[in-house]
This record gives sequence, structure tokens and C-alpha cells, in this order.
Amino acid sequence: MSATPSMFNGRELAGQTLARLEVYRQLDGERDNLIQFMIQKIDNDERKIQELQLDLDDQKKSRMEYQSSSRTFELELERLNSKLRSGSFVVVLVDGDGAKFRDEFLRDYEQGAARAARKLKEAVQELGFGYDMPILVRVYANINDLARALRYSGIVDTEDSLRHFAEQFTNTHADCDFINVGKGKENGDSKIRRLLDHYHKNEQCEKVFVACCHDTGYLHDLRQYAGTPACKIRLIETTPAEPVFRNLDFPIDRFDGVFRTEPLNNETKRGPPGLPFITRSPVQINPGPIGRPIQTAFSDPVPAGSQEQRKSAPLTSTIVSPIQSISTPSTNARERPPSVSSAPDKSPAQAIGRPSNIVSSGNGGTSISYAMAGGSTNHQNITVKVAKPKKEVKYAFYNENHQRLDPPTQHPPRTPAQTTYQAKFQTIKPLVFCNDHYLKGRCPRGAKCDKEHEVQLTDSEVAIHRYKARTSLCPNGPLCNDNDCYLSHHCPRSPCTRPDQCPFSHTTSWGDLHYTKEQMVAKSKWDGNGFPEQIHTSA
Repeated sequence: MSATPSMFNGRELAGQTLARLEVYRQLDGERDNLIQFMIQKIDNDERKIQELQLDLDDQKKSRMEYQSSSRTFELELERLNSKLRSGSFVVVLVDGDGAKFRDEFLRDYEQGAARAARKLKEAVQELGFGYDMPILVRVYANINDLARALRYSGIVDTEDSLRHFAEQFTNTHADCDFINVGKGKENGDSKIRRLLDHYHKNEQCEKVFVACCHDTGYLHDLRQYAGTPACKIRLIETTPAEPVFRNLDFPIDRFDGVFRTEPLNNETKRGPPGLPFITRSPVQINPGPIGRPIQTAFSDPVPAGSQEQRKSAPLTSTIVSPIQSISTPSTNARERPPSVSSAPDKSPAQAIGRPSNIVSSGNGGTSISYAMAGGSTNHQNITVKVAKPKKEVKYAFYNENHQRLDPPTQHPPRTPAQTTYQAKFQTIKPLVFCNDHYLKGRCPRGAKCDKEHEVQLTDSEVAIHRYKARTSLCPNGPLCNDNDCYLSHHCPRSPCTRPDQCPFSHTTSWGDLHYTKEQMVAKSKWDGNGFPEQIHTSA
């Protein structure tokens, strides 16, 4: 039986329908997958949004806490700044032995001190400092020697005048002090150095004025502050400042209405480092003129023509210290230095009066030398002291890296001094020999020192002790600036026979202190004043 055309058409239609149905099924599957994917993505995004919302809430809370803390800190900072500003001040440090107040203040017994303090504060205010804050003034001086120098210069009539001035200066203003540091150059200098460091670090201190340009001893302390961004220091120039101070680039002010601008007439001023002091040369006294007996208030006059009696007069020395005759106005005859004798003989011996100690103003960069000359009715024999030999200048040497170098040393030879030194060392135990006393000739601790000072050592024994000291490392190591230091600043042995066991191999602060031959070449030297001097060696 054969198929009809209608049957073929029905099958074809069914096949097409099934094919299309399959296409629809695929499309439905893709649609379902897409819907599932979209639903899954929405769920994931919703979870992320919830996490972000939690993070946002946490950040808002943290920000609120930070803002609250920041506001609290800002208020505290503002309170502290206000407190700091309310306690701000300006300080003026004066080395009174070199920077002296003007004569009219010192001579005004009643109001001079108050006027000087007021003028000094006004001078500071004119520079724009201290209008709305206290100005502290600290003057340090050796009052006894300074008073004596002022009296012999004719500035004051009695030495009590300066003591009264210092007392009034301290009592007139609560923030002003005139302090007597006593004898000793370092007494006043050390106080000013310590206060300079203290006030420079004090946040409440707006500015530090220092009157010290007459003394180059302050250079090393000032140099550490030069060039710093927050430097508070301004220098006060009274007598002409040493040139090296201008190299520090500190502002230098002059208060000519407050301080003297010239040294006293019995004062010699220290010159710049490296130059000799500007001082009068010692004079040579011939035996003839000084050999005359000199009349005193308690002896009978001696005829001028008695040659035998002239020869019998004692003469202890032919050298005297630099002298300048002084004529001081005074209302009190006992306080007035006698006038210079006017005998026809104009030899230097006539400038010498009754014996007195040489007076030094002590702490400043100026030294005062004077002698009182006997008048025609107040003569006596003279004992003239021999001038001390000039001290040899000691240098500290440094290599190209600015490391301290020591002179060569060697073990002392085997001599009887080794035995005597050990014997003396045993007798003082448990004490030890004071290095400063025996090697420098002076101990800053004096009677308070807990080391041995009394036992006498010979030169050979001192050499042995010096060698022992050289085996110890200086606490300041290669940075030491004491040109008289007796300790070692690197290994003293050349070559070192025990490098690993040597105490100079592994120092805590400077590492290995064994230098090469090139490092042991000195490139500069320093005598303790001014700037180091370069050493130029020929190629």
C-alpha cells in the first residue's frame, strides 16, 4: 500500500514541530539558568551590601570617636599652649667681670642699681622682646676683686659701693639678681654655661641674651647652638667683641646706655685667639735707684747723699709685673691709693709703691693688673716678686677625620724609680694617686678629692704614673677636646701585639680604636682657644 501525500506532510510537520519544541526547551533552560544566576548574584550582592553597611556603621562610630578624641586633644593642646605662653619669659645672662654697668649707675648710691636694671630691660624691649612677659636678669661676678678694680680705677670711692649696688640690684626687682661667685675664673663661667643650656632647652624661654663677647672661653659652648633653626641666643657686645664671635652668626646687640664700652684704665683686655695678650711688658730695675732706703711713716729719714746706706738697702729681685700708676679720687683718705712719688729720678722703680697683690677681675675675658705707689710721706721697702715663667702652650692634635691623636709613648725604663713608685703606691692603699693633681698640677675637687695628694713623687715616678694613665681609655674617646688630657684616645701601642684582647678593639661607643698609619697623621691642632689650626705638610 503506497503512502499518500497527506501522510508525508503530516510527518514533516511533526518533525518540524519536535525540532522547534527542542529549541524552545533549550531556550527555557538557558532562561532558567540566567534567572538562577541572577538570583544567586542578587543574594551575593545583598550579603556584600550588608557587610559594607556594617563596615560603614563601624567607620561612622570610629570617626565619631576619633573626632571626639581629636577635639579633646585640641582643647588640651590649646590649654597647654595657653599655659606655656602665660609662663613665657626672656632671660639676660651677664658675665659681670667683663660686662660692667656704666659709671653713672655704679656711682649713684641710692638709685643706680634700679636705674641700671630698668635700662637693661628697656633695651631688651626695644628689640621687640619682653613687652608682655617677664625679663629675668642674672649677673655673675667676683664682687670683691671687681669692687677693688673699680675703686682703683676711680669709678667708685669705696669697695662697699659695688656690694651695695649688687644688693640693691637684687632687691629692687624680683626678677633681677646680682650674684657674687667669689674667686676663680670658672665659678661664674660655669654657671652661665649651665644656665645657657638650661634656658635654651626650656620651651617657655623665648630668647636668651648673653653678655660674654669679651671672653673667648664661651666660644665652644656657643658653637653647639650656631646654625640651629630654633636658636634663641642673642649676644650682647659691651667692650669691642672678639672677632671670632661674629663668625658664629648670632645676632649681636649693643646696649651702650647700660654697659661700659671701654675697659677700665687699669685693665688689659684679652686679644683674639692666636695673638699675644695686649699687656705691658715687665720692666728691668737697676740696683742703683731701687737700692735707696725708702722712708716710711715709722722710720727715721735717711739722708739722700749717704751712699753707704743706699748700698745697704735689700734687693730681692730685679723683675716686676706690669704696673700702671693710679690716681683715685676719694673723700676718704684711707681708701685713696697714695699718689706716685715725684722724685727727679724717672726710673721704672719709682712707679712701684707699697707691696700689694696683683688683682684680677677673675671670671671675664679681661684681667686687671695694678699696683699702689707710695706717697712722699708713706714709703717703705719693696719686695718685688720674680715673674713666673710663661707656660708652654699645649695642643690637642686631630687627624683628617677630626679624631683625637695621642703623642707616641713607650714603657718607662727599668730604673730604681719603678721600685720606689710601687712602694709609695702600696703605702697609700686603698687610695690611688690623683691623676689631676700629679699629671695636671691641679685638682678641681681640691680638699674634697678622695684620692691621694700628699705623697711626693719624683719626675721619674710621675713619668711612670703618666704611662699607667695612658693605658686607660678617655671617656670622651676620639671626640675629646681637653688639650691637657692624660688618658688615651686610641690604642697607645704601635703596633698592637694583642689586637683581639686589646681593650681598644671593641669599645662600646667608638668601636675599634686601632688607627692605620694614614689615620695617625695630624691634620689640625688646637690650643683650647678659638678655632683649630690647620697643619700644612709638604708633599
